[in-house]
Amino acid sequence: MTSETYFLPQSSQIIEKIPCDTHENYEAKEDFLKLDTLSVEQQRGITVKASAASMLYKPNDQALLSPQNDTGYLMLNMVDTPGHIDFGLEVTRSLHVVEGAVLLFDAAQGVQAQTLNVFQKAVDIGTELVPALTKVDLPHARPLEVSIAISEMFGFDPDKILLTSARQRIGVENILEAVACNVPPPVSFEDDDGVTLRAQVLDSWFEPTRGVVCLLKILSGKMEEGDRLVVVDDSFYDKHLSKERQVSNESQFSLQEVGMVLPHRVRTGKLLSGQMGYAIVGLRDPRQARPGSLVLSQDSIDKAFHMEKPEWMLDGDVSQQSALFASVHPLEAGEFDDLCSAVDKLSLNDTGLEVHRTSGASGTDGGPFLGPGLRIGFQGLLHVEVFRQRLLDEFNMEAVVTPPKVSYLIKYLPSKMSSRKQDEPMEEIIEDLSRWPKSGERFDIYEPIVKVRVISPVDYAGNVMELIKKKRGYDMSTEVIDDLNWIFHAQIPWGEVVTSFHDELKNCTAGYASFDTLDAGYKKADLCRVEIMLNGDSVDPLTFVSHRTNAQKESRVVCKKLKETLPREQFVIKIQVSQLCRSFR
Repeated sequence: MTSETYFLPQSSQIIEKIPCDTHENYEAKEDFLKLDTLSVEQQRGITVKASAASMLYKPNDQALLSPQNDTGYLMLNMVDTPGHIDFGLEVTRSLHVVEGAVLLFDAAQGVQAQTLNVFQKAVDIGTELVPALTKVDLPHARPLEVSIAISEMFGFDPDKILLTSARQRIGVENILEAVACNVPPPVSFEDDDGVTLRAQVLDSWFEPTRGVVCLLKILSGKMEEGDRLVVVDDSFYDKHLSKERQVSNESQFSLQEVGMVLPHRVRTGKLLSGQMGYAIVGLRDPRQARPGSLVLSQDSIDKAFHMEKPEWMLDGDVSQQSALFASVHPLEAGEFDDLCSAVDKLSLNDTGLEVHRTSGASGTDGGPFLGPGLRIGFQGLLHVEVFRQRLLDEFNMEAVVTPPKVSYLIKYLPSKMSSRKQDEPMEEIIEDLSRWPKSGERFDIYEPIVKVRVISPVDYAGNVMELIKKKRGYDMSTEVIDDLNWIFHAQIPWGEVVTSFHDELKNCTAGYASFDTLDAGYKKADLCRVEIMLNGDSVDPLTFVSHRTNAQKESRVVCKKLKETLPREQFVIKIQVSQLCRSFR
């Protein structure tokens, strides 16, 4: 367990039927079921996708049970979320659908930057928090010092911070009891009649043999196999302005299988209000069940416009703009359609992806060397690496991913030589560098800036400040957490952060530092567009933007890598770089 955040929404209802084999007591280490099911998660030892599971828990205080509950058990629906900032959208999405969260702190490393970020999100949403220290069994753990630091920074009562260790099974019972006592049950809708079905898609994934599998939270009513269902999102309410407008047959589905995740799937035949489980309805198109969509009964579709909706829908407040963009191309031009299909299935349960087709079958936008491709928005460099590995692991597809790029703000200046039309805007944000202003235009370039918060041991303070300066950081300040850790605040160009800031920060602090970012707008900068040319032809996906003082150095690095990467041919391949009107080899 790391300093990730584990969300545990509590249901006041008990599942009616749980197979007896789900109560097995797994003692051997190899028998434990892992929520991290993706191969990339198991290989890297990280969580990149929020995973859910349900369990029954018998609280010590039986007064927590409702009068109608004579079983003595509560149902806890748990969601395990990533800890890395590149997957912050998964954390935000989970916070919107749960009632409480266990906020884990590392007893050895103390407060980390991503923990601060998650805490602020939870407070804004109004999620109940239960603080806990993990890894307290390590020889270098500092539970007392870290608890005091947590109390000062977050306002938690140090006596109520739970001490835990997953490896030694310390404090697990205390966490479950704290959740049962402090996390409220789901709040019912005011118009809930106990019959009308409302379920929300929390996640979904594609299986070749079963199609789209949905992870659902039942908000009201119940869901049984054989029911006729309709999946809708915000666009349904925008387009269907009249309740007499009927839903097409193509939008109606029959519920083939439903059950719970424990964490393996157990078919139960139905789900009740307050429960979380999976459903298979025969969907084949991944875009038909995106996270946030609402599942309704076909019989109640006419009431949909008068029903109370959950706060979070597909296009709600949890939307997040892409932090950087990269072009993705298949190794063979004939595999472009397969690449599009694989990316569509990945984007089903990775809502951080923003996919745009850069070219058609002709492949003109990809140039003669890369061919057709997709322009995809990511949340960070780790997100890019995980995406590429998932393509290989899950679809056996190798892809060429170009160096990531960020968006830039262009402000045009009056010019007699300008070829722009009078009705065209004087400002625009460009993500595709092929839209960079042409020669002869007068313009100013503004690069995106982020507020960076680094938490590092004080022993590495000099290294951290030197790195921030190297990355063109400014407005630097420090804040003391305790005797061993400091917080460093600075503003840094986003283009400098997404390239190698994470790796260099880990290297200069022996892996102890962590950081998070916050958007800080745009700032005018002396930037130039650098083109990579092969035999005189510009390769647009390899074009990048650099600060003028670093352009030549970075260009030579790219040329050297291309020389080592390109296969040898029977003819000469010229690798050139063009910066504005200046060319060099």
